[in-house]
Amino acid sequence: MLQINNLSKCFEDLEVLRDVNLTVKKGEVVVIIGPSGSGKSTFLRCINLLEKPTDGEILYLGENIIQLGKKVTDYRKQVGMVFQRFHLFPLKTALENVMYAPVKLNRIPVKEAKEQAMELLRKVGLEHKAETYPSALSGGQQQRVAIARALAMNPEILLFDEPTSALDPELVGDVLEVMKQLAGEGMTMIVVTHEMGFAKDVADRVIFMDGGYVVEEGAPGDIFTRPQNERTKAFLSRVL
Repeated sequence: MLQINNLSKCFEDLEVLRDVNLTVKKGEVVVIIGPSGSGKSTFLRCINLLEKPTDGEILYLGENIIQLGKKVTDYRKQVGMVFQRFHLFPLKTALENVMYAPVKLNRIPVKEAKEQAMELLRKVGLEHKAETYPSALSGGQQQRVAIARALAMNPEILLFDEPTSALDPELVGDVLEVMKQLAGEGMTMIVVTHEMGFAKDVADRVIFMDGGYVVEEGAPGDIFTRPQNERTKAFLSRVL
């Protein structure tokens, strides 16, 4: 479904990504771990074209999306993203936040969009908060609304950029449960996270990045119990 070849990204003289390669199959959950500053979030932003890669190619269903030009909006409908900081519209209710893109971009009738948005809020356990504004929601609730908003575009792939790192510890579980549910339903997901328990339980494949490189990748059982690279071993010894 998604193939990334020799992807590099520089900010002036700083090389943040260096020849990163990754293939993601339909229905696969790929979890990316690594220390802060290793290039994980930049990698996701390049996949979604929020950052333009310096070199390499990103193939979605065989098409190099770096060359899409004005069609990038259509691509982002297929490859959605959930951010660390929610980015909800503060003057719109939870329901309106979820409805907004289907109505504005897909021209879906308001009644149909509202029904779909209510179903998605029900899916993330927030139907009762439909008329609530973001300021009156907890961080975990806001993140679940953000997930519902991303799902409203019926994406083929969802990118999660550290979706629980801005949350109080007691709010993390509800967000992870929604993500586990999506994985169980076959959603293709690429997840940057520091939640090692989630990576162990849900990932089909774990990628360890450091210094802009993919240092090691493999099945969760191999990465967490039998890492081969010394840098991977050092990192896991600190976080497990």
